[in-house]
Amino acid sequence: PAHFGSSPSPACGRSRAPHAGARGAGARRSRPRRVAMDLSILDSLGLPEGSILSVRSGPTRRQSPLPCTAPFRLPGGPWPLRIDALSLLGKSSVGASLSKLDGDGCVVLPLEARDGRKMSVTLQVIDPKASNRPKQPSEVQSKSKENDGGTSQPQVRKRDTEAEARAYLDKHRLHEFMHALFELLLRERPDDPYGFIAARFKQAAQYEPRHGSDNSILQKHEKASRSLVSTAPTSAPTAKSDTDPQACPAPLDGQVQVVVRNLRGRTLARMGARLDESVLAIKERLAKTLNVPVASQHLLWWAETLPNDTTLEEHGIPSTGASIHLAVAARESRVKLALSGSSDGGIRLWNMHHGELVRDFNTGGSNAILAMAVHWESMRAFTGAFNGRLQLWDLTSGGCLLDIAGHTEEINTVEVDWITMQGLSGASDAMAKLWNLQEGGCVHELKASSTVYTLAADWSRMKACGGLRSGVVRMWDLASGVHLRDFTSAVAAAQASNSAVSAVAIDCAGLRAVSGLEDGHLVYWHFARADEERSEATTSAGATSSGESPAKALPGPKPKALLAHYCAIRAIVADWRPQGSQALVGSDDGSLSLWRVDTSECLARFARHVGYVWTLHADWVRGRALSGAFDGCFKLWDLRNGDCLRTIQSHSRPVRSICGGGV
Repeated sequence: PAHFGSSPSPACGRSRAPHAGARGAGARRSRPRRVAMDLSILDSLGLPEGSILSVRSGPTRRQSPLPCTAPFRLPGGPWPLRIDALSLLGKSSVGASLSKLDGDGCVVLPLEARDGRKMSVTLQVIDPKASNRPKQPSEVQSKSKENDGGTSQPQVRKRDTEAEARAYLDKHRLHEFMHALFELLLRERPDDPYGFIAARFKQAAQYEPRHGSDNSILQKHEKASRSLVSTAPTSAPTAKSDTDPQACPAPLDGQVQVVVRNLRGRTLARMGARLDESVLAIKERLAKTLNVPVASQHLLWWAETLPNDTTLEEHGIPSTGASIHLAVAARESRVKLALSGSSDGGIRLWNMHHGELVRDFNTGGSNAILAMAVHWESMRAFTGAFNGRLQLWDLTSGGCLLDIAGHTEEINTVEVDWITMQGLSGASDAMAKLWNLQEGGCVHELKASSTVYTLAADWSRMKACGGLRSGVVRMWDLASGVHLRDFTSAVAAAQASNSAVSAVAIDCAGLRAVSGLEDGHLVYWHFARADEERSEATTSAGATSSGESPAKALPGPKPKALLAHYCAIRAIVADWRPQGSQALVGSDDGSLSLWRVDTSECLARFARHVGYVWTLHADWVRGRALSGAFDGCFKLWDLRNGDCLRTIQSHSRPVRSICGGGV
């Protein structure tokens, strides 16, 4: 049984209307209004718990493990539904990697089957610049048949459509171009946005190579993207006239002509430059010409920032000359350094004043860095990865000081008391653990009933709270490792709106929390303070150390709910105060918003990422925030007005953890 509800889709429910000032008197035909439906799975029969229910409506597919706690958002249409019931047959082991490749770049990864059968998958790693030919699935299958006595293997797809799509986007740099285009559109906000976009497309088409000679030039100089800062709010320097002889010096022999423009397309300067000349040298010349400090300049070529230590030749700039764009950071970053962790397994340290990479910790691999805590005074970082390992890093030297096999599943959150060198970690194995970071030993195992998504600690009272996947907030005594209490006000609020808890920020000392729901609502609620005091008295008497179950929490003040976004809230950070507490939230629609939770007042709205916002970090004292998202970028924000100060293309995969600061 299922329940249907139709609502306009915020992404595609608006039809384009012609601008009042657009040329031509002909009216455009209005597009049919698309609608979306919410499909709620109420019950199932014959499906074991843990099965995956997959529902397809037209081109869109949604899936969730049973029981499904949140409705599926699907497009409505005349097509029928396709429903599949799936189950987990096996998974790779914790230590699976691509380190043991044979001469052809192949590796056989064994899988752990639920029924104990022998299971594996054969992979081949291909270097695009190498001459080795990719193997066909039929070749591997025929070899498997010989080894298995002729047993037929299931036919696999010959083409990896996702890899082809990514290669196409990378070839034409469409991801970088669209990212920069929408940043510019939201910043400029022209009266005719479609005409503005059309002009940018036309300008980009002029640079797209169409002839074989142009393609050979790009392929000759093509290299991995070193994009750092893709866009930034600008203050446009005074444009020099194209007819000004001082702005248009003739290039000397061995030089190419470089035209420098602002993001609106106005010419700022023309100069001759050698292809092997460093970007830093070009910036120094522009500083003398335009009176713009070098540290405030960001030069972009095809929406990719040119780092100071690179040359024009490294970025494929042709010998016939080029037009590059200059973005000028108008405001101080206030955050000196930033540390980012990604799904590609990388950890990178960034200088936020000019957006340059300071250090790459060379931890790339399949193990995403999902959580981190940083102490900038001592330049130490504590990280948790997808493979369940915890690592303590020295950010100055780049060395790993401690490596712990902490959990059997991915680690979602870490919390550290840097004074006593104690750390907390929470993972998907339904366990939180207290660690001695000086010795690397586990002090206590804190049992949770489900995945631990968030941790908060009151180290002075040795209490910790964890936000669980079920929506419950669980409290532990860190001195004894005893489970004290569960608080469920957010779960009740989610059930009342037929939704589920997707994120939470906890004030362990003030006994309150703000929870984000799958439907975009934000719930501010308090713990039962009197009940918490009663639990402490029970713990001191030694009652909870026996097999006796903890008492249920008494109801607290009535929760306050507000609609923050139209998509699921995925990340929350809060500034807890006696009055006027604030919460910064990130949503699946790529946008952020800042709220005063006690009055339900929206203080600022932020521009969008491309994709989900996975992680947030706020420096409330400096008034700055960092957000990492699915697009592989992280952004620096001004918390006072929601302006974007920096956009750093930091990784090739989603940014899953971020911290900022520095002394």
